Amino acid sequence: MGVRGLQGFVGSACPHTRTAVNFKELAELHRSQHPGCAPTVVVDAMCCLRYWYTPESWVCGGQWREYFAALRDFVTAFTTVGIKLVFFFDGMVEQGKRAVWVRRRLKNNQEIARIFHYIKSHGEQPGRNMFFLPSGLAIFTRFALKTLGQETLCSLQEADYEVASYGLQHNCLGILGEDTDYLIYDTCPYFSISELCLDSLDTVMLCREKLCESLELSLADLPLLACLLGNDTVPEGLFESFRFQCLSSYTSARKNSDKRGNVILAVADHISKVLRLHQGEKKLEEMLPLGQNKALFYKGVASYLLPGQTSPWIFQKPKGITTLGKQIVSVSTDPEFKPESLVCTHPESKEETPVCTHPETEQEDPMNMEPEMKQQVTMVSDTEILKVARAQHVQAESYLVYGVMTSGEIECSNTLEDALDQALPSQAFVYRPMRQRVYSLLLGAGGGGASGGPVVQEWFVHSGNPLRHPDLVRPLPMNVPGGTPSLKVLWLSQEPGIQARRMDTLLACLDLSSSREELQAVESRFQALCCLLTYLFVQLEHVDPRAVQLGSLLVRGLSMLVLVNSACGFPWSSSDFMPWNVFDGKLFHEKYLQSERGYTAEVLVEQDRSRLTRFHDLKSIVCKACVREDRRIVSRQHWRPHHSGRWERQGSGSHRTNSGHSRSGRRQHWRDQGPGSRQREPDRWRRHSPSSGHPDEKEKQQPISLSP
Repeated sequence: MGVRGLQGFVGSACPHTRTAVNFKELAELHRSQHPGCAPTVVVDAMCCLRYWYTPESWVCGGQWREYFAALRDFVTAFTTVGIKLVFFFDGMVEQGKRAVWVRRRLKNNQEIARIFHYIKSHGEQPGRNMFFLPSGLAIFTRFALKTLGQETLCSLQEADYEVASYGLQHNCLGILGEDTDYLIYDTCPYFSISELCLDSLDTVMLCREKLCESLELSLADLPLLACLLGNDTVPEGLFESFRFQCLSSYTSARKNSDKRGNVILAVADHISKVLRLHQGEKKLEEMLPLGQNKALFYKGVASYLLPGQTSPWIFQKPKGITTLGKQIVSVSTDPEFKPESLVCTHPESKEETPVCTHPETEQEDPMNMEPEMKQQVTMVSDTEILKVARAQHVQAESYLVYGVMTSGEIECSNTLEDALDQALPSQAFVYRPMRQRVYSLLLGAGGGGASGGPVVQEWFVHSGNPLRHPDLVRPLPMNVPGGTPSLKVLWLSQEPGIQARRMDTLLACLDLSSSREELQAVESRFQALCCLLTYLFVQLEHVDPRAVQLGSLLVRGLSMLVLVNSACGFPWSSSDFMPWNVFDGKLFHEKYLQSERGYTAEVLVEQDRSRLTRFHDLKSIVCKACVREDRRIVSRQHWRPHHSGRWERQGSGSHRTNSGHSRSGRRQHWRDQGPGSRQREPDRWRRHSPSSGHPDEKEKQQPISLSP
């Protein structure tokens, strides 16, 4: 994240760029200088998740109530001194950043493997040095902050650009985050979240002006420096030989800098003493070994330019300035200019456009999006519906919906899943049928079947997936009583009975329409959880005792309910499936272990009669719904592994091999689903039923266990 090596360099070689500050004092100064303007801090939320998650237990799925309380304390600390907070979350992965995204996800896989190895070896949670964010934390943090009344926005491109742009355009007090890119943007001051003391509101400001002074550069030189050092747009290895040449000729190496620090000094020295001599006279490709990477390099430099800003390092003349929609475009009048020499990707399009200022749109009202629609090739042509989807995305009210409807491409990061445990399928596969029906709803492919219609590209992390290519996933037909309603009906209609249609559509996405009566008899705040549990029991043949992965599986399921609920027009209140209202990882783990030891339900609910009654009521609803779906739930019988690689049910002579074949016996093991162009029919986690679009009759299913 950010500019390679710059974080360490600032800490060791340029300590004077770090200044201790106090937010309360800064806010008072801001108010005196800008009367009537509330001091505002724009927060890069993705950088802050590790800082915010303070609960002791993290490996079991997350302690969500404690986490919610920590967020409330964070917000209160700032609002008490009159500081407004605006939170930004990553909403899209830009095409040019996909390789970086993949590399980080694969690195995370290695960290997760070490976590599970530690758990198996020590039987306890690893130390904080191995901390990994609980699954779904970023998604549900959005909703937590909105619940706390905070302005929460989801980006349409790389979040750091939108954060920097917002901070500049709204004259913010500063940016709170942990990303050295904020030292490169010419925007408002940048404050470190890792140095923040919440009790006193003391932190450290990293000053880009002092950095420039130390490197003998101007602010306009910083984007060039960042690209030569390597960042998320320009790979670090691209200019390795160039940096070595700079270092070889550099004569002022500092004793207090390591090799990487001296490389930064050497490159900065080359910019100030060599390149600047020809600034405005020669193009960058005439002064640097850009070669075939010229377009990428220019795009990297341009990516730091906020709306209205230009760079002296991009060869251009003042004439020929034009605007395409809201996208600021500067077309060079140089007769040797070639369009392919300077390209960028529009935030909502894969089409390349010559640009010299910045490739992204200005910050505008999220509802005002018609100009973008003219340039964008989307999966859905209805601009009115796209307008609603875009607004819900920007306001952090939906999840994945806008990506499906525009680019047809979505992603899901790492989940705490044990790659060596073959008993549980990855959440990527468990919830795929649910997503496929949502795709059918969003893309209008309800009658397209499995062989035709649109394809959604899924970048979902799971064991054995090298992420070289996305999974190509087609929608599944839906069976909604009375027919599948249009998105206009689901999202915009105010007619009587629309909530019932929304609920019918939601249950169809979960393929639980036949259990409508039982599920809707549940108290409203438990409906979402019961539906999710029923979906899981219908999908999985056996739940292996892996409490860590089960906790993550459940939380990922809650995030899928966010997707389904938003796609169906919000028939449920979002609070009903927020994890702090329905799940606690540490408590789940404790109860799971007690259940494994044979504790009764009375003991599990701590002899509380009201809890026991509610447990039996909810269990009864889930069991009845599963029976209606031809899945009989029986009392849990423990399973233990055999040296042969099989699973044996205690007290019986039957065995279940580790092949993972599904109930029909015809579908391949879920682990065998490889990467690449991986559209497979039928989906092995999909039940063969008339409601799922197959002519086969439902087959008899083996019972699964529900504990206690």
